[in-house]
Amino acid sequence: MKKTNAIILTAIATLLLSSAPSEVYAQSKSSTAKKPAWVTKAPTVKGSYIGIVSVPKRSMSPSGEQTESTASSIIVSQLFFNEKYKESGRREAEKAILKEMHLAVDPNSLLGDLIVQEKYAPSSNQSFDDVFIDRVFATPLLKKQGEWENDDEYWCYYSITEKDCQARLKSLEDSICGQAETMWKLGMSYQKDGMLFNAAKTFTEALNLIHPLIYTQHKIKYDYENVDLFSSIYKSYISVYDDITLTCSVNEIPAVAGEAVPATFKVKVEQKGTPVRKLGIVIEYPGTTDGAFMTDDNGEAAFSIVKAADEAEQEITISLDKDGIYGLPETYVFKQLTSKADKLKSTKATVKLFDPNNYISLHVQPQDSATQKAVTELISARKDLIIVDDDSKADLILVAKPAIMLEAGADPKAKWPIDQYSAAMSVQVKEKASDKELFQYTIDNFQYLSPAGRDKNQVLHSAAKEMSRQMTREFPEQFKSFSYDKRGLVWSIFK
Repeated sequence: MKKTNAIILTAIATLLLSSAPSEVYAQSKSSTAKKPAWVTKAPTVKGSYIGIVSVPKRSMSPSGEQTESTASSIIVSQLFFNEKYKESGRREAEKAILKEMHLAVDPNSLLGDLIVQEKYAPSSNQSFDDVFIDRVFATPLLKKQGEWENDDEYWCYYSITEKDCQARLKSLEDSICGQAETMWKLGMSYQKDGMLFNAAKTFTEALNLIHPLIYTQHKIKYDYENVDLFSSIYKSYISVYDDITLTCSVNEIPAVAGEAVPATFKVKVEQKGTPVRKLGIVIEYPGTTDGAFMTDDNGEAAFSIVKAADEAEQEITISLDKDGIYGLPETYVFKQLTSKADKLKSTKATVKLFDPNNYISLHVQPQDSATQKAVTELISARKDLIIVDDDSKADLILVAKPAIMLEAGADPKAKWPIDQYSAAMSVQVKEKASDKELFQYTIDNFQYLSPAGRDKNQVLHSAAKEMSRQMTREFPEQFKSFSYDKRGLVWSIFK
């Protein structure tokens, strides 16, 4: 790539030299102007800071790398960076002046503390020197005293008086500190109101504003104490997201695999009891969720389960949206803020799957095989009901009660003495959890004649067998309207 650039530059330079000799001659002539004395020996100027430097011109190329072209550096500079080396010269002169100022870093200042703890981490083009130069020397008080160049080098001479420099620093401090104090208090006000992202953004702006002055302290009165403004802003910044708690409105959510849960759940986000507003939350769950994942003015966000996963053990993890809360402009202590990301708290809710099938247990009281057989066949015909023998596994309890009552005893003088009975049958279906009756079927005043001398159990069985025939005809039609979905019972806790 470098060789390609060199060939291109050589070709262009040759073309320009052949087509514009007068311009090249003029440039060469200016480059041979008499060298000023300050180039050879820097003058001593009492009460002033001076910066005299030279920068190479031959290093200028489109890529910023040194060119291998043999073409005149004058032509190269004319083609690409006619003024770039002058900007570079001014920058180097400003660095020389900064070095000459011998700024004393207060060991108790924010910068001193950060350097000692190895926590000062500015970006590559925003070191303290760069920020100080950009902010302090951006003034007409910094004067260009002269410049000189030849084919290879550019020399420049800048100066600023100590008095002007101090005045500039004082003016800058007054302006910056006044704004920074206002911003710091505004940020704390945002935090008090639960607007943590706004607070973090305001603290960020304040930190970047005070950057050129953090080598010193600036004392202010706050809560009847003298505090360093710069260190106070820093402490507020790095602790802005501390002590946040998340609480889910439920610890356990019953669900059916593949189905939605008909409820909305809330997440409460607080910082030391204050609702945190307009902060994003992240829901992690193997199923599908939906909701408003941004806290409202009460510090609450809502979510729902649209489709439950089918894993035996499931959890919903709720945490803060880290990309959102750290979506801030960088500062020289940004890593200290983000280093706390792993300490941000989260909360969990267990999703417990339940079987949506309806299980029913059958009871015949008193026990009668004919009645037992009849109700078993009738319930088995229903596809939505599964018969179980264990009440602890049942959702519904069916109780069938056959009964008889002697209405008239047999005439002892009759040839064939007959007892007359009034029989009855009741079938009741209840919800086991609530004992609520959901369905009832009855047969009343069923007349049954039995030979005298039979015991009561024999009569009951025979009467029940006859009533079962009637029940087999009538029960299915009446029971057809019966429906039950235990989802409603399980999910009723959310209503």
